[in-house]
Amino acid sequence: MDPHRPRRARGGVVPEAAPAAPSPRRRRRRIAAIVVAAVAVAAAVAVVISLGYLSRLQGTFEDNRNVIEGLEDLDDDTAYRTPEGTTNILLLGSDSRGDTEQEYRAITGEGGERSDVIMLVHIPEDRSGVYVMSIMRDLWVEVPGHGEGRINSAFSAGGLELAVDTVEEMLYTHIDHVVTIDFEGFSDLTTALGGVYVDNPRSFSAGQRNPAFYPEGTIRLQGSDALRFVRERKSFAMGDHVRVENQQLVLRAIVERFLSGDTLTNPERILDVLESILPFMSMDGSLDADTVVGYAMEMRNLRSSDIHMFTMPVGQNHETSGGAQVILPDEEKMQLLQRSLQHQNLDGFMAYLEESEAAEQLQADREIGAGPGSFTGGGNDAP
Repeated sequence: MDPHRPRRARGGVVPEAAPAAPSPRRRRRRIAAIVVAAVAVAAAVAVVISLGYLSRLQGTFEDNRNVIEGLEDLDDDTAYRTPEGTTNILLLGSDSRGDTEQEYRAITGEGGERSDVIMLVHIPEDRSGVYVMSIMRDLWVEVPGHGEGRINSAFSAGGLELAVDTVEEMLYTHIDHVVTIDFEGFSDLTTALGGVYVDNPRSFSAGQRNPAFYPEGTIRLQGSDALRFVRERKSFAMGDHVRVENQQLVLRAIVERFLSGDTLTNPERILDVLESILPFMSMDGSLDADTVVGYAMEMRNLRSSDIHMFTMPVGQNHETSGGAQVILPDEEKMQLLQRSLQHQNLDGFMAYLEESEAAEQLQADREIGAGPGSFTGGGNDAP
């Protein structure tokens, strides 16, 4: 028997010779191909999941959003006032109480619904940040077709259309979208986020029945506690000014909470937030799901530090001929604000406000120091 002949298996088949071991280079190429294929499959699965989630997000938005009648198209003859690509959103927090509205009006004797929170959200063309400017509700302005009045009276006098016209004329700008939210929705939003945290600069109590106490320092706000926090003004000497500051504190806390990792990485929580807040919000017809997703994609790299909040500068307190306490506008700063909006330079405007406020505070300190009996000089020149 030839010793070099292959031995047969029991089944009578001659076994094939063992394949030669692959070279190290060929093995590396094979491993690389497997890795690439695995990554491609994972990416494809991620895309499918992302598209599915995006579809759910858009569906939830469309199913729950409320469209403001008569505001489907805001692209009117004021559009030339802002550069192409700039977006201005008028955010109004109404004092509506939903199902208890009529009962509330009967108890308080107040008239029609008014805008209790007024904010202009300005997004420049390059999407480098978001600027949220609070407007004092008692600001005395020209209400188109109605003469002078508080800016929040435009809401009750002519609805959202007149509110938009009033803000556009005051700031000489164009409003692209309008969003309203009532207080009940604001309460539900903080609850859907699992509460928000603010650094409260001053302690105070709010409410006559079962008053809530808010200590100084970091506090957690949720539901009715958050609602009381942003509505309280009677506890402060500068009531409306402090209330606007508190509104900004909570709005920033909401943004930070929403942009936090435990929210953005939890798709179900985002859907819960939308489902909780959208029934209590209304928006113009052009602010649909595709538009909102488009804005979100354009600003996907924004962080909470890119959200800038400030209050529109105002003038002195004033009493009208009818005895109403109102706030007059600061005409010089108003003109500067108008130009800053036109030229997308709210960074420069905010820097100017900081310098102006610091100079005013320094002057006030000097006047206090130079009062009767004070000693402000030194050396041989001292009186």
